Amino acid sequence: MSEADAASSKKDFINKVNIAKKEIMETNYWLKVIRGAGMIGDNVKGFAQILAESEELIRIIGSILFKAKNIH
Repeated sequence: MSEADAASSKKDFINKVNIAKKEIMETNYWLKVIRGAGMIGDNVKGFAQILAESEELIRIIGSILFKAKNIH
């Protein structure tokens, strides 16, 4: 998200934050695929925490995006 901090305009900021959201959503998807394929389980130290944190990041970045779009 440091790239978003250097955005040249509100539109550019929103675009960069949107890209960050898409990236963390893809990461979250692949974490679930890995778990679903049985390649790793929630009992692996820290995996459940990483998955939970990726879901929290989706919510945080979504909130930033929502607020940025609604600030006039």
